[in-house]
Amino acid sequence: MVLDFKVNVRLVVGTTINFFCAFTKPAGSRLFRCIPHESGQNANIVTNSIRLSAKRGFFLLTLYVIKYERLSAYTSINYYDMNFSDIPGQSNVKQDLRDLADSNNMPHAIMLCGLSGIGKMCVARAFMQYAHCSSPRDGEPCGQCASCRQHLSFNHPDVHYIYPIVKNKAQKIELSEDRIDSWKHLLDEYPWMPPEKWIEIIDAGNSQPIIYVNDADNIVRGEAYSSFTSKYKFFVIWLPEKLQPAAANKLLKVIEEPTEGTVFLLVSNNESEVLPTISSRTRRFNMHPAGQPLIERYVKEKYHLDDATARTVARLSEGRVAKADELALHSGERNEFQKLFQDIMRAAYAKKPGKLREIGDAASSLGREKLRRFLNYMTQMARENFIFNMRIPALSSMTPEEESFSSRFSPFIHHGNIEEIVSRIEEASSHIERNGNSKLVLFSLFLYIIPLLHKKAS
Repeated sequence: MVLDFKVNVRLVVGTTINFFCAFTKPAGSRLFRCIPHESGQNANIVTNSIRLSAKRGFFLLTLYVIKYERLSAYTSINYYDMNFSDIPGQSNVKQDLRDLADSNNMPHAIMLCGLSGIGKMCVARAFMQYAHCSSPRDGEPCGQCASCRQHLSFNHPDVHYIYPIVKNKAQKIELSEDRIDSWKHLLDEYPWMPPEKWIEIIDAGNSQPIIYVNDADNIVRGEAYSSFTSKYKFFVIWLPEKLQPAAANKLLKVIEEPTEGTVFLLVSNNESEVLPTISSRTRRFNMHPAGQPLIERYVKEKYHLDDATARTVARLSEGRVAKADELALHSGERNEFQKLFQDIMRAAYAKKPGKLREIGDAASSLGREKLRRFLNYMTQMARENFIFNMRIPALSSMTPEEESFSSRFSPFIHHGNIEEIVSRIEEASSHIERNGNSKLVLFSLFLYIIPLLHKKAS
């Protein structure tokens, strides 16, 4: 059928659709959001705009038109449920959050704190899905109801994500929602949320992603309206320590006294950098790295690793699931990187530039991403050898083979050269990331290492 509002809007419907419209932004901006109440299948979305005149200005209505299909072949997102049981460790925090969802005493603001990569966003997602689920079972969301299906595709109308971005006027990127596709990709591919992956996905370069005042303004306006389909409406702020001071100050009032049913869920990697007046208004849950046996079981089940490899990955991960994933995915590389690192250090100490050039030419064939992983390994080994000099085994995150080499090599890494060695490696990694000539970058790095290894500790 055709609807005529001075423009034609094509509406193709496969089933009954209920729309909920929220008036959340001022005149002249993306004011009206029409959101489908329920979608049983993945949906094709056709967006049309209608400009409506009003007495005091113009308003833009974005109408989301849904055509239901059994399969959405064009999407690259591999949607899956996020259950509490999928997250290693954090049993006390998970139970406390379940109890809050089951009670009628939900805090108006919650902050999950802890190191990056330990699963804070996973816990947040499981908590929101559980709170919205109409038929939770045995402490988990059912995964079948309308709310669970909406969580499954990151499209629940009562979940709003705010995250740091780099503004780009040329690309019309000024708000978090302008990076929504990148954000969904991060949630799907890297659910443990390593910040370096976000920087890579949005191509931030040397710019520092932050949460701008524009997003704070959106929160203040959107918070004033009731939830669409659920008892609770969540505003999830990832990395609140990245809030601009002006943005943080704008949120103080709404975080302290939000509209009934609104819950602010802050996920922080460094709570000490969160504005104290923000932090003091939240109920904090401190999360900790998972124990080694839990990580070992996790990587064995997910990646089908043998016992020895799983133990090594668990020990090196330091309880961070994101790091365990990275190590398990590339578990075969560590032996390769170990030999390459040792060959470089031996040639550098022996002052053999010809050999170093040969090694650099061979290493350049690894490809950009693998080469960056190797340079990260070099950085780790430099630091591990510096720590090895302290002779405290509990601090070591090396394999027995790496420790055997370090027992002879570590005296050459000391407080007089460690900072410059790490700086040079990180600089080389930055050049590789920007498509620098890998042969020249590596050879230059290796030449710098020669005098640094022979530098005496002051």
